Amino acid sequence: MVLLLLGLVGYLVTPTERLYQVGVSAERKLAGLSTKSIMIDEGEIAYIAGGKGEVILFLHGFGANKDNWVRLAKHLTNDYSVIALDLPGFGNSFKDINLNYDVENQVSRVNKFINQLGITKFHIAGNSMGGYIAGNYAAKYSEQVMSLWLLNTLGIQSADDSEMFKDISENKRPMVLARNKREFEQLISFVFENPPFMPEFVISELSKNAIKNIDLNYKIFHEIHKIDQNKISFSLPLDYELGDFIKPVLITWGRQDRVLHHSGAKVLSKIVPQSEMIIMDDIGHLPMMEAPKVTAGQFISFHGRD
Repeated sequence: MVLLLLGLVGYLVTPTERLYQVGVSAERKLAGLSTKSIMIDEGEIAYIAGGKGEVILFLHGFGANKDNWVRLAKHLTNDYSVIALDLPGFGNSFKDINLNYDVENQVSRVNKFINQLGITKFHIAGNSMGGYIAGNYAAKYSEQVMSLWLLNTLGIQSADDSEMFKDISENKRPMVLARNKREFEQLISFVFENPPFMPEFVISELSKNAIKNIDLNYKIFHEIHKIDQNKISFSLPLDYELGDFIKPVLITWGRQDRVLHHSGAKVLSKIVPQSEMIIMDDIGHLPMMEAPKVTAGQFISFHGRD
């Protein structure tokens, strides 16, 4: 009874956090994923893993975390061994505002993570900022990478400006740098064309984390995006770095993406002639969350044709 009362008191103190953790744990379990962590030289990296078969490593986007991939992973774990990590600076992985989180450093950290796990061959996938990191990883460590999957990826210099990039050119705040709950709710509407169901406690908890980490997020955003006179450029653009990559590449993009313009898919498909491009109608910036089953099916079908 005492333990029950203590648990009830704990719940009453932080109800949204408890509900969020319970919900996240349930979704991971349904997807066949468990939570793990591993140390590299700079600190601890949190990740989720499960399934059987060839390894797919998933890298999330800016301001996100490993759980962006859970609903997609549910449709892959029967055929693949899925790993999704919290990139350093995000989620439950180490955060240090004194470190540099540009693409080159993040690629190096992902490589250390993979080496610690003892994995030598794997598929790599990334969304948005995670795609920018995954693409550069594939270019640098091509001997390890079996295939590359880019979903609404950042880092394509010659793509058309998106709505968010146009805002930045007008010296407006990047929508992804939410500073309060109202701005976080606006962000959800911005990244999704058809938002998946999100209970209020999920929105509340995610917005609290975004606000808590705003200084670090601001720093990372400006290290990943090189902004000069309100124009964005990239230190290692994928439309240059992937020019010599010869492994299979799947390019997935939501046509209604307001964060990154879908023209980037066509740019990449010309740079990487062995790639397959899929533009998804009525989908925004996060296809793996808006249409997880369909999006997972793209990867399965792509490799079924190998």
